[in-house]
Amino acid sequence: MGAIIAETYERLYNIPLLESRFREEVIYWLSQYNTAKQRLDELSNQLKQSEGEVISLREKVSNLENLYKAKDEEVKKLDELEKESTSAIAYYRERMEDAINNLRKTIERYRAILGDDRVAFESSTIKILEDLKLTQEKLQKVLPYFSLISNFAWMPTKIINDKIYDIKVSFEVISPLNSLREVEVMLIPVDHRYFITKYGMREEDYHKVFPKEEVRSVKIEPKNLEREIFSVDFGDLKGGREYIIKARAEDIAGSEKIVEVKTHYIREFENLGKELYEKVIIVGASYMSGYHPWQTGITPDDYPLLGKYDAADEIAQWKHVDWAGYAGINVFFIDAGAWEDWKISGKEGNIMRGLMDKGMKCAFLYDPWGDYFKRGTNSNAPKWAIDLTYSTNKKNFVDQLSTILNSKLVDHPNYFSFNGKPVVFLYDAAAYINEKEAFKELRNSINKEVLFFGDTLLKIPALPQDSDWYFKLKDFSNYDWISTWVGFVNADVARTYSTNYDELYYRMLDMWSKWVEKIGKAYVSSVIPGFKYIWESFGIQRRLDRIQNQLLYSLEKTKLIRIDTWSDFAENTFVEPSLKDGFNYVNKIHDILEEKIR
Repeated sequence: MGAIIAETYERLYNIPLLESRFREEVIYWLSQYNTAKQRLDELSNQLKQSEGEVISLREKVSNLENLYKAKDEEVKKLDELEKESTSAIAYYRERMEDAINNLRKTIERYRAILGDDRVAFESSTIKILEDLKLTQEKLQKVLPYFSLISNFAWMPTKIINDKIYDIKVSFEVISPLNSLREVEVMLIPVDHRYFITKYGMREEDYHKVFPKEEVRSVKIEPKNLEREIFSVDFGDLKGGREYIIKARAEDIAGSEKIVEVKTHYIREFENLGKELYEKVIIVGASYMSGYHPWQTGITPDDYPLLGKYDAADEIAQWKHVDWAGYAGINVFFIDAGAWEDWKISGKEGNIMRGLMDKGMKCAFLYDPWGDYFKRGTNSNAPKWAIDLTYSTNKKNFVDQLSTILNSKLVDHPNYFSFNGKPVVFLYDAAAYINEKEAFKELRNSINKEVLFFGDTLLKIPALPQDSDWYFKLKDFSNYDWISTWVGFVNADVARTYSTNYDELYYRMLDMWSKWVEKIGKAYVSSVIPGFKYIWESFGIQRRLDRIQNQLLYSLEKTKLIRIDTWSDFAENTFVEPSLKDGFNYVNKIHDILEEKIR
């Protein structure tokens, strides 16, 4: 009763005692709110720090299994701390809510006595506190995502003949609180040391294959803007691998955001083969996809610099495309024997597709081998001849070639075509006789015009004037390009003529190229470093000057060259970089062909 009288008296006589009490209650609840908020902020920071430690320790646990138990205990302790912090945060959020509710009640209780004007400021204050609380909660939800790195990209800025020398990295960092401390961009060469452990590459050869290159880092001091665009240039890339490009943004609290991207394979060398191709100088190479001697337990005379690789390996394929292009080779004729359908959709087809995906022009090399063809059925021809009037021979010839020429591999944009016609190389086509009707059926079974490239010329020492018997049985009209295999050599030639092979090669090339030109066909010259079965002691020994001289001489005759071979280590005809020869052959071929177009 006394309190009511006092309050009535103060209202009547305008004494500020009641208002003073109101202010004291408001200040008390604001103090409670601020205390709770301060403690909430402290706990939120602790939780953020502990969450970072938990993530860090969990990563260590996954990487250090032998220390799992010890680290797991630490993680459990931090998990408990996280739970405690989360619980405490919830408690202080309740205290903030309670302070706001009590403040609202105080204002409403005194509004009836003091009037709206006297509590207007406090009413505005409570609205601000409520908005601030909601804003803080929203901000706490999104702050873990900041600083935000967006639009992260890289692009080449200097390319010469498919070789990327310089790149630019660009991205945007969004930091709403203007709290960035540092931005860093890194260029990290990808390591491929699995070639040592998986394929047996020698340690000392690793940097011959993958040029040594250090990690590069650029640190940038931000301008403390909410949104800032950064760009960094990296020049003089050595290439021969992919790169990891990483961007890192760190704020003043030590929190960081990292994004990264992996580039495609960047060439080590410029693509001379592409330049030659654009000038219609075709330099092909026979490519062994389905067989290497070490895969069958046979020891070759030399091994690839890459080690005992699998031709399906993506990086092995990139190396072949990179190195061959540097040498000036612009087409691979892919040898997988008789191309059955299961090879097209299997490993051999995938190797061919992989090489084409990487920019190399490829064509089928078809081989009439095995039990598919019966030889010696024509009494007027040698036992090695394949008479295509023989029903089994004709059927297999038409079925197998129509299968590959109607396959999706031929539709690939990098399948080798000439004047709009896909090319197929028919190995050992010299063995085919009486092929007119077989070719007619084949052409009717495929849905496109095809350029047939035939290994149709006889071996050393058979010259055109000695080959009347062959011309009577052979139909050259079905072949657009005419060639031989490994420089007019086979095993018998290597046994008998190894001592005077070089002299005979040029005689054969002169005579047969003129004859091919006379019948209106295109001559394709075959050049080799040598020929020797690895399981035999005799043969035509490998020599760098041989392939040099053959290539120079052939370029005087034709713009269509085939190097036999890129990778046949079983017959010692390879030019692919190797343990004994290093890059000698690709360097020599490059020098000759580069001079041709300069």
